[in-house]
Amino acid sequence: MKFKKLLAVTLVLAMTVSMFTGCGTKKDTENGTGTDTQAADDRSAYPGTAEANSITVNIASEPPEMCSITTTDTTSFSVLRHVVENLVTLDANDKVQPGVAKDWTVSDDGLVYTFNLRDNMKWSNGEPVTAKDFVFAWTSLLTPEFAADYAYFGYIFKNGLAYNNGEVGADQLGFKAESDYKLVVTLENPTSYFLDTLAFGVFAPVNEKAYNEFGTAYGTDADKMAYNGAFKMTSWEHENKIVLEKNADYYDAANINLDKINMVMINDTNAALNSFKAGEVDVIGVNGEQAELMKSEKFPVYTYDDGATFYLEFNTTDPMLQNNNLRLALTYAIDKQAFVDSIVKNSSKAAVSFTAPAINGQTKKFNEEVGALIPTVDLAKAKEYYDKAKAELGVDTISITMICDDSDTAVKNAAFVQEQLKTALGVDIQVESMPFKSRLERMSNKDFSLVFAGWGPDYNDPMTFLDMFETGNGNNHTSYSSPAYDELLGKVRKELDPKARFGYLMDLEKMLMTDMPIGPIYWRSRDYILSGKIASGVIRTAFQDMNYKYVKLAK
Repeated sequence: MKFKKLLAVTLVLAMTVSMFTGCGTKKDTENGTGTDTQAADDRSAYPGTAEANSITVNIASEPPEMCSITTTDTTSFSVLRHVVENLVTLDANDKVQPGVAKDWTVSDDGLVYTFNLRDNMKWSNGEPVTAKDFVFAWTSLLTPEFAADYAYFGYIFKNGLAYNNGEVGADQLGFKAESDYKLVVTLENPTSYFLDTLAFGVFAPVNEKAYNEFGTAYGTDADKMAYNGAFKMTSWEHENKIVLEKNADYYDAANINLDKINMVMINDTNAALNSFKAGEVDVIGVNGEQAELMKSEKFPVYTYDDGATFYLEFNTTDPMLQNNNLRLALTYAIDKQAFVDSIVKNSSKAAVSFTAPAINGQTKKFNEEVGALIPTVDLAKAKEYYDKAKAELGVDTISITMICDDSDTAVKNAAFVQEQLKTALGVDIQVESMPFKSRLERMSNKDFSLVFAGWGPDYNDPMTFLDMFETGNGNNHTSYSSPAYDELLGKVRKELDPKARFGYLMDLEKMLMTDMPIGPIYWRSRDYILSGKIASGVIRTAFQDMNYKYVKLAK
């Protein structure tokens, strides 16, 4: 998100797509989908858009691209979820369900999965959906020429890493199409969360004929990709609007009630709320002030834990930020609870470690098992680290440039960090704002010093957070590299004993909070409102940022 979850999942998206609310807001159902609550609430004050059998939702930002092989951001994955079907999907409780695969078997040793595919699915270009579409997509993911940031996800397959390193040929990869409708997958090691990962966007199929037709332009416009999902993209007005229309050829079309989903890109929070009240949008995120306003009108505000952690991301190759004491100083100096209280203003939590509370541990939530590894704020310790950093760097003052998105909320967040560090330490932070897509490019190119970023889970295991900081990982924008960290990751991947495995995972978390390539700020909850047009079916969870496939409209 995934914010997986992004979600090189990033702050502007995190803060503008679904914002914040005050204490005491109305909760959704326990898993965060809110389906039952939606049906029961009175939202008639804002009846929603006029177009029949459709909804309009605010996705806030322009999706940078929608080629599942190479995309990394939450916005793109949220759109892809509606137009491309994976081998498996997730239900409203984030449990794995059949997708393109109608069923599967697993070998006794947990290494070999045999998937039987539906034989009645086809792409929007008329091609049948077959096992070869997965083989093509996954091979491409691992092919160095694609330069996929998520290539490391493919290391889960037998010889995935070896192929990516050029040590073996594609014919030795651990997946093959035994026939058009039978896909056999062999893993490098038994992996308990493998099926969950298959629901994530990078494991989506890609039709080879369509990809070859459009080449590097694949996924850049509505007419430059192929669809096999519940909807097809029929229009993409860049920086403005995406239109999805029901796919009559979808195998489960009878249970898709919407004819159309309009996805608009309003990155100003006040403009989004005005559009909602004017009946132009049916789903928007709300910030803290807006949530309080809606509650004062007795209008339901929904809240869910999206599983994302937001943090300062340090480029460890920067002449200043390569200093560990400086990174520790900056992290300890920011009052994380004050950020939640004064900026986020909802049930989000100050982060005292990296991996978010949505992630399971061995017997309880992983963050509970790890415990608090950093303080919410410690000015005395921050000044101690800062003095050490200045002495080691041979400077009297430090100035750093921080990049952020150009939304009103992202700029406000950057200003908070800027003021906190100036007041606590005297550090001069220069803020450079830019469009979402530009900021992602700067991060991918490692053309930054400091950025307020976020990461959401792609599946429910601590590895979805911790393997990001492996040396050379495509999503490791910090350039952090530790042989000890890499060695521990290798042990996690091979360890079959749960107790030992989670012990290694906790060691990774502790190492990360000592070396501090990122400085955690908060664990996010998100808030949104729905028009009276929607009866039920909106799914929003830590592992499904937005899922509107099965929305039902009020009669």
